[in-house]
Amino acid sequence: MAQSADHERTSIRPPAAVFWYRWRRRWRSLTIRARAVRSVAQAWGVLEWIGSRAVWMACRVVNKRRGAGWFLRVRCRSLVGRARVGLVADASAPSFPLSVCNPIHWRRDARPEVAALGRLDLLPARTHADVAVHRGDPFRLRRYRHVVDVQAFHADAPSRAGRLAGLAAAGVVVHAADGGEELRTLLGSELHGLIATPPRSLDLAERELHSVRMRRAAMRRHSSWARDSANLPHVSIVMATKRPWILPSALAAVARQSYPRTELVLALHGNDHALPAVKETVGRLPLPARVVAVPDTVRLGRALQAASAAAEGTLLTKMDDDDIYGADHLWDLVLAHRYSRAQLVGKGHQFVYLDASDQTLTSRDGRGESYRAYLCGGTLLIARLDLQDVGGWRDLSREEDVALEEDVIRGGGSVYRTHGVDFVLVRHGRHHTWKMADRHFLVGAEKVVSGWAPEMAGLGFSPRPAVCGRVPRLDVADAPFLVGASVEAGELGAERRTS
Repeated sequence: MAQSADHERTSIRPPAAVFWYRWRRRWRSLTIRARAVRSVAQAWGVLEWIGSRAVWMACRVVNKRRGAGWFLRVRCRSLVGRARVGLVADASAPSFPLSVCNPIHWRRDARPEVAALGRLDLLPARTHADVAVHRGDPFRLRRYRHVVDVQAFHADAPSRAGRLAGLAAAGVVVHAADGGEELRTLLGSELHGLIATPPRSLDLAERELHSVRMRRAAMRRHSSWARDSANLPHVSIVMATKRPWILPSALAAVARQSYPRTELVLALHGNDHALPAVKETVGRLPLPARVVAVPDTVRLGRALQAASAAAEGTLLTKMDDDDIYGADHLWDLVLAHRYSRAQLVGKGHQFVYLDASDQTLTSRDGRGESYRAYLCGGTLLIARLDLQDVGGWRDLSREEDVALEEDVIRGGGSVYRTHGVDFVLVRHGRHHTWKMADRHFLVGAEKVVSGWAPEMAGLGFSPRPAVCGRVPRLDVADAPFLVGASVEAGELGAERRTS
């Protein structure tokens, strides 16, 4: 009996029509839900379009009544990928938020085509463009080699200046074929000079340098954050050195910085006999500076922690005494810290100088504008409170920068690498805390040039790097604060020979 009952239970199955009915009901419910979601999305898009048109009409009315000081901010894709339109009021220059117009995820490779911001038939006779992009956002436009613009594409000069400034901040290489005096007044001489320069024969490296210069000029002058000087944070440069004989070159790099609110905290790691001469030299800097004497018995991480504790800035940045820094290096880090919202920012080793073989190279591993680790230790920038939250610098003799990155990531923070322009990593083969052979950089090099080539990193004319094998010779124009200092008489160099 038990076997027959089990046989009956297993043999009773619902027919195929029942399965079809059940799956049809489920499919109908899913279809209804999908249609509802699509309807809501369409309704939201209609409301967004109506809001955009309302803002545009309001701008037209305000322009007629109050002049051309009001303008539509450039349509940019926000962090969540939505396009927003805003109304910004200013009497002289456009403005945009760094959270919307920024070069995050900027890529070096680009299409060979040239795009135009409007109809091709409106371009001047000798201006060439391959494709017309009417409503292209910066993330699409920066894929082209460069973008051509004329006044006929815009309603008025302020709206044109606002859009060009936003595109330049996002990394788009823009060329104004008919830049006039009114556009120069709105954009400023620096950004207008870059936009008015026709990028005719730029390779990928030169295109990147041109884009970086345009980003700087746009973000420093036209971003709503940097326009008010009260928003600029106070930056403390933290530097530790055991080699006072190359200190003049390091101090010249500090004095060269164009960022307005800086100070230097130098940790003299040992070499107590050179302390008076070092204090005298540091005191000649054109910015607030102090020297912290650290015993030679402590490790590098403890020396950096002592210098960070003596600093007064809200942002702390580490600079090495043997690397080369351009004048806008600090500006790059502060801007990247602002628009990336990362706890730790820095630059990669995109440009490297090998002293042993006297070669300057461009590395493939130094690409920036992305959230990734492996930053150069001499370019780190972090807020004081964030450094305290991770416990400060570890008590290590080497790779203290890698440990800081690990602590930030372990604490839930993010690490952002900006571009590598205005920074050259110098490898002289001795006394490096990052032990790496020169062959490692040559294998991963994209371009190798014989000799010292500072123009590859956008530095222009820069003195030869000071390394351990020779006392640096600086030009008075590069370090005018050293005139009359004891280091010119060779005291620090003499200490090097006797130590």
